[in-house]
Amino acid sequence: NLYRIIGVFGDKVKLIKSDYATSALLGTDGDYKEKYPYDSSGYKGNNIANVAGYTWNYKNNTTINSGNGSNTWSTSLLNKTNLNKNFITNIGADWAAKIDMTTWKVGGNTSANIFRQPAKTAYQNEIVSPVTTNTTDNATTYNAKVGLMYASDYGFAAAPSAWATILGNYHVEAITDVNWMYMGLAEWTISRRADIAYGVFVVGVSGNLNNNGATSAFALRPVFYLSSSVTYVEGDGTQNSPIRIN
Repeated sequence: NLYRIIGVFGDKVKLIKSDYATSALLGTDGDYKEKYPYDSSGYKGNNIANVAGYTWNYKNNTTINSGNGSNTWSTSLLNKTNLNKNFITNIGADWAAKIDMTTWKVGGNTSANIFRQPAKTAYQNEIVSPVTTNTTDNATTYNAKVGLMYASDYGFAAAPSAWATILGNYHVEAITDVNWMYMGLAEWTISRRADIAYGVFVVGVSGNLNNNGATSAFALRPVFYLSSSVTYVEGDGTQNSPIRIN
């Protein structure tokens, strides 16, 4: 149960799991596909043998878009089964009680409005002004406890010196070296590419924001907001002294 702080949004603390999820944590049902299948030479975590690969939204939508799945989050089994059922069960009742219900912005936007934009503009386009183009539910929000990082979360995790760079160019070493969220594997975001009915934005192996079809099998890290009832106990947030909560 080690997490990193993405930030404080309003009065809520947003966390992301410190390492990629395993099938023991998220299950082998839902949108599970296989062990992480791609190049792992740049992996920065501690458990590559157990990192799992999940499709974003395929098994519940095999007939949509000629087998390409769907980028509508409300129909995703990764969302409904792996994150908001299995994960919540497997972390235990004490931890599950600390997670707040959240309204996730799931409309996303086009490649031109996210992939080809710096973090600040991408945030406006996926959080402030998401779209419903190519959705099957015509919705831009989804209420649940657990989700994934936004594309703009990843953009702002780099040092401020990178914030003027478009997210598609985040693969340069000068940026990946100062982006604490970069972990070296291909990883899902919750942000959909609205100009393609099955497109989803991913963090590529080299560290840039990219996009892929919802049927691909990538790594992921659960993201959630802490309940306001959670309080600080001890720790300064370093690796040797992590923050502990009640």
